[in-house]
Amino acid sequence: MSGFGLILSIGGLCIALMALWVAWRLRQELSEIKREKYYLEQKIKSVSAQIESTVEPLRIQTALLAQGKPVSDRLIRTGRLYHEISAKEVGEIFLLDSQDSQTLWLDVRTDSEYAKRHIPGSKLIPIEDLEKRYQTEIPATVQNIIVYCAGGDRSRLACDFLSHKDFGNVYFMKDGLQGWTGPMEGSSVGGLIQIASKTRVTS
Repeated sequence: MSGFGLILSIGGLCIALMALWVAWRLRQELSEIKREKYYLEQKIKSVSAQIESTVEPLRIQTALLAQGKPVSDRLIRTGRLYHEISAKEVGEIFLLDSQDSQTLWLDVRTDSEYAKRHIPGSKLIPIEDLEKRYQTEIPATVQNIIVYCAGGDRSRLACDFLSHKDFGNVYFMKDGLQGWTGPMEGSSVGGLIQIASKTRVTS
């Protein structure tokens, strides 16, 4: 092979290597663009979900107001669907009276838990039965629903469910029955304890 042919071969090899390098760089850049596109799509989905979660309470509350049902201005201002208060606060705000038709005390634990001890006058609807029983057993006219369980997990789920079913003033007793120091009744507490009268405050 002549010197000129060798130069041409080396030149061709260099061009081929350069072309391979350019192709590799293009592939890398394309992968980077695809990756950035994926991350951007995920961010857009995340923002959409955040907007939806922010707007949803307002939609539900507007529908309740249109139906003439009471909705706490505090919930509207905070963008929440239900109140979150301690057992102590519940005892200070609400009258524990079975004749009070405006307030429902809802126990979402099991039958056996309820039999051992519960808040006097509370209605038992286990969380697993709530969806099929709430329409017939929770009056649509009730203004306040105080939901409790043992520690708060089940009652939070119940509050979320009820607040999506046209109940405007739902109260989540966040520390559950374990934080309750008021009257109790049941097989493990020796029957009914006398209930002291107090003034009820509604939201």
